[in-house]
Amino acid sequence: MLPIVHGLEREFGERIDFVRVNILIPENKTLMEQYSFSTTPEFYLVDPQGEIIGFWGDAFEEAELRQAFEEALGE
Repeated sequence: MLPIVHGLEREFGERIDFVRVNILIPENKTLMEQYSFSTTPEFYLVDPQGEIIGFWGDAFEEAELRQAFEEALGE
């Protein structure tokens, strides 16, 4: 999963902010509660208003994420 995400980050990183949240760090508890996550890895696509517009657990295809990114960007 990480190689896929890193590759997409290189491709879309100037148009989409990629944020990694370590669930083991207590300072991240508020964000974890806001988006209701407690396991890793999980991948969320969040719009500029903070609404979740996509979610993937630990199994997904690169093409699936790419399509979601392009749709979110209006491409």
